[in-house]
Amino acid sequence: MVKASTIATTALAIGFLLGPAAYAQAAKMNAAECQSLWGKVDAAKAGSVTEAQAKSSVADFKAVDTNKDGKLSETEFKAGCDKGHVQSMAITGPSGTPKK
Repeated sequence: MVKASTIATTALAIGFLLGPAAYAQAAKMNAAECQSLWGKVDAAKAGSVTEAQAKSSVADFKAVDTNKDGKLSETEFKAGCDKGHVQSMAITGPSGTPKK
């Protein structure tokens, strides 16, 4: 019989090896968290953000930029949250790598 703690440790190790995308999917944000993060990422209230602006929060920019225009609208960002492609800074460090 495998202990639950062993399974959790193994899952964490796999997530670390797979990178930020694995953590983002494991810790999907709720709508309020996503809205709050959007407000921080789009601090200028421009209505869209570039890949550089989103890099600390978006694990896979190309997957979230569904219309392929090189920027994320609020709608695309929120859809990315729903799909687990966006993570908060509480889950990742400034570089997008998982916090230890």
